[in-house]
Amino acid sequence: MELSALTHSELIFIDPPHRTPEAVIGEMSAALFRQGLINDKAMFIDSVLRRESEGPTALGESLAVPHGKCGSVVQAAFSVALFRQPVMWPGLEGDEEVQLVFLLAIPPEEAGSTHMQLLTRLTSSLVDDKVRESLINASSAEEVLALLSPDAPSVSPEPAIAVKNTRLVPLVLGIVAVAAFINAGIHWMNATAQ
Repeated sequence: MELSALTHSELIFIDPPHRTPEAVIGEMSAALFRQGLINDKAMFIDSVLRRESEGPTALGESLAVPHGKCGSVVQAAFSVALFRQPVMWPGLEGDEEVQLVFLLAIPPEEAGSTHMQLLTRLTSSLVDDKVRESLINASSAEEVLALLSPDAPSVSPEPAIAVKNTRLVPLVLGIVAVAAFINAGIHWMNATAQ
């Protein structure tokens, strides 16, 4: 999955003025709406905030991945907000400092597939400290797009070392496994109900 194909320079915010999760989500959602990727901004924001209330989306490593899966999403996409100074975002153990926010917009029919692929691709790209640091220090949307491109030159010559030193990979793999298990259970329940 090519990350840069699911976003646009108008969806990338370098050091936006908003400092609360709700305001950041609102600004990023407005950009998705302006680009025609969602057709009902209020419905999408409600979906994202509902998901936020179910469990935190700060994943550690200065990363938060809020997401909305609802009928207002026209096409799978994501928006990016990068903060030079961390913002506080609800995490597993209370508020966490976050500098990278990726807001995912997923159509309901792609909730199990595109959502998991995008989340896995994002987190595997961001597991490297140098990649995250390069994104945080990016000075333009074009630079962010280049860093998310599959043809981007490797920022770290030894990504295996960065993988050993992070909690992000096991956390994301655990989330993906739980989501796959829940998805399988839902499909099984639907099949047996018919």
